Parts: sequence; C-alpha cells; structure tokens
Amino acid sequence: MEPKRVALAALAILVLAWAFAPAARGVLLVRHGGSAFSANMTGYPFEQVTFTARDGVRLSGTLVTAPAAAGTVILVHGFKSGRGEMLDWLQFLYPTYTVLLFDSRGTGSSDGVFGAGATEDRDILGAVDLIASRKLPGSDRVAVLGISLGAGDAILAGGADDRIRAVVADSPWIDEFVQIERMSTLPVGPLSVPLLPYEPALVDALIGGRLEGALPIVAATKIPPRRLLLIHALDDGNATTPVAGSQRIMHVAGDPTELWLVPSGGHVGAIRSAHDEYVSRVMTFLRIALQ
Repeated sequence: MEPKRVALAALAILVLAWAFAPAARGVLLVRHGGSAFSANMTGYPFEQVTFTARDGVRLSGTLVTAPAAAGTVILVHGFKSGRGEMLDWLQFLYPTYTVLLFDSRGTGSSDGVFGAGATEDRDILGAVDLIASRKLPGSDRVAVLGISLGAGDAILAGGADDRIRAVVADSPWIDEFVQIERMSTLPVGPLSVPLLPYEPALVDALIGGRLEGALPIVAATKIPPRRLLLIHALDDGNATTPVAGSQRIMHVAGDPTELWLVPSGGHVGAIRSAHDEYVSRVMTFLRIALQ
C-alpha cells in the first residue's frame, strides 16, 4: 500500500476512534459493577430479600431484623460497589435498629443499568416501600445512611419522600457537574482532547434519567424539618465530593441540618479515622431523629 494511503487509513481510524470515544465511555460508565454479596453473616438474624425500585427494577438485599428495633436504617453503598461495603455500618447500627443493605441497580446481584447517581434514588424509595410493607418493629421510623454516591442519592430520596425521617450523608456530592464536564474531553497523556458532545445525552438515554436533573443540593432544601446529618473529612480528595459541597448543603438546607467536619480520613474515611466519635454522633443523631 502506498504511504499516502496508509496515512489516510490511519487518519480515518483515528477520526472514527475519536468520534466513537464518547459512546464507548458512556457504555462503560453504566455497565454492571460490583460482585455478588458473599459476607459471613453469622450472628445476625438476616434474610435475603428481593424488591423493586420505584421504576420496577429488581433489586437484591439483606434484611437484618432487630426484635426491639428503635427504627429502621437503610444503607446505601458507593460507586459501583455493593452492599458488602456497608458491613462496618451494620456492625454498630444493629441491634438498636433493623438494617437493610442492598445492591443498587446495576451492581452486585441487582438488575438494571448503573445510573451514575441519577436514578439510584428510585432504589431507595423502593427500599422504603419494602420496609413499609413488612410492618416490622421500627418500620414506621425510617432513616437512610449513604456514603459517597449513595450519600447524594440518600439526600435525593429524603427530599422526595417524607416517610424518610432522617438522612445521614457521608461524603455527599451536590450535582453531576464534574461528571458531565469530564465527558467533554479525553485525557491523552498531558493533553486533554475535546470530544463530540453527545456522551451526556447517550448516558441519559441508557439510564432512563437525566444527569443534569440529579441535584442533591436542591433536594436537601426539602428535607427540613426532618433531620439531615452531613459528614465530611477535610482531606477528601475526591473531585466529585469536595468538602465545599457539604458546606453548601448545610447553608441551603438550614436548621435542623448538622455538619460534622472530620480533620482527616479522606473520602468516606471518617468511620476509620474517628471511629468512636463517628459511631457516637450517628447513633445520637438517629436516636433524636427517630424518637
């Protein structure tokens, strides 16, 4: 083949790769993540449950029932992990509370497409429906505790359903701006290559939601007079969950919202860096909120 044709063919391949890069990245973003739940639950009176999100997606969870529960806490994991990530929280919440851990859509053993935060609030609302239908001790006093991606979705759900009497948001995000902004370019070494701007619309179509419409910063204003506890480590280096985000939520939500800023721990690390105080603050908050 002539050198000129080789060069043109290589250029055509590069152009096609550039044009399809947003599609490939969008599909990778929403593909299924996490692994099946396999933790040893010896010592806990648990049952494996299935239930549906508000939009009909089948979800898989583990319900740990406390016979004398003071309420029920729904735990929401972070980005593309699964319910196993929440075992440290189960450990201190039980047996004071009945606890539901579940795999959000597109993760673990649950069906559906991963929603990048924009549709997982529907899963939480489905979990609230499940708890209400079971009529277990404490099922009329529901709180949601979420971390990272799950923290923002806990706020979204709390703003949408007043059956949720309290929300604990550990390292929350406030909107999808950083996620959407990343979709406009592709890092190639030291360069940032501009891309065709269709990835956000493609992701919206794949997840059946709108990234731009997922706004915990707005939903937080709808939670009071119900209670919201924000937890954030000052050294959280995650670009999607800056400390300033929690400070903004605190400002717009107002009383009785609480903000605990932890000196260190990194992203979702306060439970490790200040474990005893973490447990004390969360349990005190829940006791007051669910009384």
